[in-house]
Amino acid sequence: MSTRWDEELTDLVTSRGRALVGYGYALTGDVRRAEDLVQDALVRVFRRFRRPEAAGTSGRTEFPLNDDGNHAGIEAYVRRTMLNLYIDESRRFALWRKAEPKLAGPDRIKAPASDITARADVTAALRGLSPRQRACVVLRFYDDLTVPQIATTLGISQGTIKRYLADGIHALRGVLVPEGELT
Repeated sequence: MSTRWDEELTDLVTSRGRALVGYGYALTGDVRRAEDLVQDALVRVFRRFRRPEAAGTSGRTEFPLNDDGNHAGIEAYVRRTMLNLYIDESRRFALWRKAEPKLAGPDRIKAPASDITARADVTAALRGLSPRQRACVVLRFYDDLTVPQIATTLGISQGTIKRYLADGIHALRGVLVPEGELT
């Protein structure tokens, strides 16, 4: 027996699955991790609808529709869950990175400019940012959110967001712009 939440999940994955994976990729820099992030977020968002009485939802088994009749609210909720999962995962790995033996640092590879290498350069540069810096940069330049919107999304002051953005952009500029072109 199919339930309304099952149909909503299927519709969301069918219509917006690639966009969600793209958002996850912007956060993680890895397609497999992005796919896992999407799956984990979908499970977390929709698992409460399997047994609504246990989750205290009083039998409510669907998200409300937006004014235009689509389920953009579900996608926004899933994206927020993805962001939270990414930040939580980054915190866990921060402890591991401190304990991880340092054998050698990654070498900077100079490659001919192309879309593929440019994307790889951006992904590698994003990996060098702290989780909060990366989240702020992705929300600002991928989701095109303003500083106040990012502050609301992350629950951090606008001044802190500006600091993360400035530090993140400075770090990215140092990696992505050739040394002779910095002004």
